[in-house]
Amino acid sequence: MKKLLLIIVMIPLVLMLSACDEEVTHDPLETFYGYMEAFESKDFEKMYDLLDAGSKASITEEEYVAVYENIYESVPITDAKMVSRMETFDMERKIMGGASTRIPMDIILTSSAEEMKYSLDVSVVREEDEEGNENYRISHDTRLIYPEYENGDEIVTREVPPLRGEIFDRNMNPVAVNGEVLWVGMVPGRLGTQKNEAIKVMAESLDLTEEYIRKRLGLSWVRDDTFVDMVKVSMEDKAIVDSLTSRFTGIIYRVIEDRVYPYKDATAHLTGYLGLVNAEEYKEMEPLGFPIDTRVGRAGLELLYEEELRGQMGTEVTLLDRNGEVKKVLSTFKNNKGKDLILTIDIDKQVALYDQMTGEMGTASVVNYKSGEVEALVSAPSYDPNAFILGQTQEDYNLLLNDPKKPLLNRFTKLYVPGSTIKPLTAAIALENGALDLNKEIDISGTKWQADESWGNYYVTRVTDPGTPVDIEKAFIYSDNIFFAQMALDMGEEVFLQGMKKFGIGEETQHGFGFETSQISNDGEISSEVLLADSGYGQGQVLFHALTLPKAYTALADKGEMKPLKLFMDEEVQVSEAVIGEEAADQVLYYMTQAVESPQGTGHDAYISGRSLAGKTGTSEIGPAADKAEIGWFSVIDRDEVNPYVTTMMVEDVKGRGGSSVPVKLVTNFIVNYD
Repeated sequence: MKKLLLIIVMIPLVLMLSACDEEVTHDPLETFYGYMEAFESKDFEKMYDLLDAGSKASITEEEYVAVYENIYESVPITDAKMVSRMETFDMERKIMGGASTRIPMDIILTSSAEEMKYSLDVSVVREEDEEGNENYRISHDTRLIYPEYENGDEIVTREVPPLRGEIFDRNMNPVAVNGEVLWVGMVPGRLGTQKNEAIKVMAESLDLTEEYIRKRLGLSWVRDDTFVDMVKVSMEDKAIVDSLTSRFTGIIYRVIEDRVYPYKDATAHLTGYLGLVNAEEYKEMEPLGFPIDTRVGRAGLELLYEEELRGQMGTEVTLLDRNGEVKKVLSTFKNNKGKDLILTIDIDKQVALYDQMTGEMGTASVVNYKSGEVEALVSAPSYDPNAFILGQTQEDYNLLLNDPKKPLLNRFTKLYVPGSTIKPLTAAIALENGALDLNKEIDISGTKWQADESWGNYYVTRVTDPGTPVDIEKAFIYSDNIFFAQMALDMGEEVFLQGMKKFGIGEETQHGFGFETSQISNDGEISSEVLLADSGYGQGQVLFHALTLPKAYTALADKGEMKPLKLFMDEEVQVSEAVIGEEAADQVLYYMTQAVESPQGTGHDAYISGRSLAGKTGTSEIGPAADKAEIGWFSVIDRDEVNPYVTTMMVEDVKGRGGSSVPVKLVTNFIVNYD
């Protein structure tokens, strides 16, 4: 019975569709539905068959099909739909009710997974053939082809110059983009009696000199109606420019496309900046279609990913009106554009972390210890990369170059002595290799110790003598150098070096940048007991960069599984590596928690009620013995599944300012607000 019913239902549908294939259609519904079906299947010949005589007189079938195919292939349009804005019953009643009727429809064209939706009325008309038979046909409307298309329009494919790829954060916030800037200048003939005042006010408003402006106006090619460019200005300063143009008719501006860095100094050491090509570079780029004023990467990602970002000659399809003016660029593929880089950086965290380092010299990072994604990577102080695009004087550049705080130096790629932040790794290696007795205590009076007289005048020193025996937990709380020096000696050179190697120390991991290679010693070996003892608490010849600790700490935070770090969202996910057992990782994590939660802990300033934080401080001495400087470290693991982050900060010049307490307070301020 069900099969019979299905056959009965399908027969009218088959008959209707078959009727649509006939040249003569007496039923307006058949015409309308047949045209909708042909439209959605992109059967342009069938659509032409169903047009009325007047429409066919205005355009041949060959022209009709060619226009549709040209536009659909150029954009390209992958899907087309017609949807009535009337209820089916009302639509059918309206079509059947007169000789000609208009049906309100929505046209939906899909291109690159984006929908373009617009509305129009589709006309269904009744006409008679030579034999007097009534037929229903569709009246051609150019908007059915494309919303802006009109008779007489032309579709043209033309070459376009290379377009630089852009850089975005993980949420597609623009970090380095092809944006707009204001090109501000003067037209001498419009200045009139206001010339001197206009020059004076422009100089004061846009940080120029009157001498510079007058020199520009006096160039040999300048005429009364010439636009004499003076300076590029950020869109952020448009209000200043508008006040000038409203006051002086001789001051005008043009909006031009240029590279824009929306987050300025907060991301400068990530993005880098662009500079004009030199003669040698242009010899290679000119044959590839690059103009003489092309800019190329001079620092950061702009430099390191120059070839991927720079783009290439391409084509675009444009819709021209009957006068040859561009009405619309139809193509969306942008085959002239370089690769876009999408970073794992979260711009909100990046800016917040950078703001905490205002006035400081150092570096900081935020790493997700579950995924290995780097969500913030900061170097301070910094600079505004927009200045290299808008133009800056040699004097301004020299100020950056000679600044004693070195704002142009990318600190997160450089190496620094990690100090006591290495101690969790030393403990984890000892635990994993059975070289640590959890019940062991050392009972040493004073703040210095040496293994024996063979050390001569050299001693391991600690900041505090707690006045009681020190076990592993107290060693973490007080950050006792002597305890960890002995721990390194107990496990021996080979175990220590192999353990550090497992934690990624010494790996040549670039992370997309020119990171220097971390090390335990200069030659990869430990030549003496003193060097081994010092290495156990992060002195000696140990050097880490900004991401060395965060990567190693991912293992402590997540059951011994160390995560490969990621800076780009499209990087292939690598398998994490079990570098220590879960029991050892959890044990060390507990001790790091005590370093924060214990009132005597060196990281106690980071204690936040209701939060579980595990951290380690570090203070390192650097420079000549007669005038040693200090750098302070703090690296903290947020033991929260919602915020699985390792936040690490290194601050220079902390001697006399509290040592590692400086980064502890800054990191804590950041953590309180990052979620």
